[in-house]
Amino acid sequence: MEESLRFDQPEFIITAPELIRAMERMGVGLIITNPNLPDNPVIYVNQGFKEMTGYEAEDVLMRNCRCLQGPDTSAEDLKKIKLAQTERRAETVTLKNYRKDGTPFWNQLTISPVFGESGELLYFIGLQFDITKEVEEKENSSRRIRQLAFFDSLTGLLNMSHFKTELEKQLQEDIPCAVIRLNIDRFRYINESYGDKVGDSLLLEAAERMKQAAGKDGILCRSFADDFIVLLKPEKCSRYHIHMLARMLADALHKPHYYKNEEIRLSYSIGISMYPDHGNEGFQLLNHADLALKKCKQENIGEPYWFHFSLLDQINKRIEMEKKLPKALENEEFELYFQPKCGGSPEMPLAGAEVLLRWNDPEQGLVPPMDFIPIAEENGFIIRLGEWILSESCRLAKAWQEEGYPKIPVSVNVSAAQFKHPHFIDMVEHALVSSGLEPKYLELEVTETMLNDPVVIKEKLERLRSRGIKISIDDFGTGYSSIHYLKTLPIDILKIDKSFVQDTPMSKQDSALLVSIIQLGKSFGLTVLAEGVESKSQLEFLAASGCDLIQGYYYSRPLNREAMEQLFRKSMGQALI
Repeated sequence: MEESLRFDQPEFIITAPELIRAMERMGVGLIITNPNLPDNPVIYVNQGFKEMTGYEAEDVLMRNCRCLQGPDTSAEDLKKIKLAQTERRAETVTLKNYRKDGTPFWNQLTISPVFGESGELLYFIGLQFDITKEVEEKENSSRRIRQLAFFDSLTGLLNMSHFKTELEKQLQEDIPCAVIRLNIDRFRYINESYGDKVGDSLLLEAAERMKQAAGKDGILCRSFADDFIVLLKPEKCSRYHIHMLARMLADALHKPHYYKNEEIRLSYSIGISMYPDHGNEGFQLLNHADLALKKCKQENIGEPYWFHFSLLDQINKRIEMEKKLPKALENEEFELYFQPKCGGSPEMPLAGAEVLLRWNDPEQGLVPPMDFIPIAEENGFIIRLGEWILSESCRLAKAWQEEGYPKIPVSVNVSAAQFKHPHFIDMVEHALVSSGLEPKYLELEVTETMLNDPVVIKEKLERLRSRGIKISIDDFGTGYSSIHYLKTLPIDILKIDKSFVQDTPMSKQDSALLVSIIQLGKSFGLTVLAEGVESKSQLEFLAASGCDLIQGYYYSRPLNREAMEQLFRKSMGQALI
């Protein structure tokens, strides 16, 4: 028996049973309208339409399908459908439609005209695809992309790019505001001691505290790592009020953090610039606040530090010095000086020399090392400069030996940047081989703070020591090292910082501490050297306490090459008597 599907219009008859069943079972919505009747009513819907929309056939037949539209249905896309119907052509749009129960769904609708044999327009067929899941996934993806584009992934604060946009908006309103740059001091030690996971949790907590402290007056940004920026725009934007708000931020951050019942306290450096006092452009305010932050950190001020224009003079001098350093090396303006070491006995025999660097600038004269060494370390020039110092020290030491002067070791200071360089060992080998100096006459001095990374440092120290090079810890007692490192790392010499020597033997407390450090070094089989010895009483106290070597103005100030050679001749003369 032949099945048929007949609509109210007698001319619309489908007599293919398979086609009828296929239309009903389609996984998509199918809708047919008659454009020849008023308002283009629906004359057929399949089961897929009913499941998608919740409407039964009797709800929509002989009605326009406007019932699917709602307040958020795109008017522009509806115009496209209307125009396609007028022009009797196909069109595809994506509409936000609404089911019978009012819930929204995303409908990808494709309409197509059906023509008769004579070319007359008979119907419009519409295929409906529920693409709600795809649209939501796309929206979530877009939201994530916007989140990454505008916000810091860890703290949820604005990132630097979006913060700059917000800052420029504020400046366009021409209302006084302040930029506060804040950095956690020595935060890398937290990561090294507790791990990145704990470090991240501390950063999150710090961000939350800053949000609470700044309140509605602040826009916060995490610019990178442990560096934050706050744009403050309070109603009262006086210098005093901004300073008080900055102190509130600091106070909130100084409160202890806790990890497994352990109290962790962090310190912060803060720099402030203000609009319009310190600049009219966003980049100026950010740079000026950063200069103030660096000054605060450098001077260890402990209070929010305000930008002042004299800092620009300092930065200009720094830039000029950065430019001059490479030329100074090429023009042989650097000179080695030597701080003699002697035995810790009253006879004080010459026992070695620490290599120091001086810069004879043609314009400024003698430039103090503290004025240019930190710059060289920060901009990476210390690698080239350190290589020259190492090579020149070995060359001079060998030349003195060939001239018949006493064979004493020379001590060369090594910066953290040098030591971490992948070719540092090769640089040391080259300096020894090219000069012909025996390794036992070279001593490398590393700072105590470098011991905080024992895994990285141990292998290199062992390789150097296996060659016969001696290793010394400089400025012991001023850093963060553990007694465990003294036991496990290959170290030969312990140099006690001068701060432990200067008040002995007058201060009983300092004297007792100094004796304890000497005994500690001796217990590990280390040679102990005391720096900063300036009086006979200090020398006698150290000698009586078992100190092996001393270094300081009581024996000799730093000497240039000529003066060092005179000291050699003097020591040789004393030896002959």
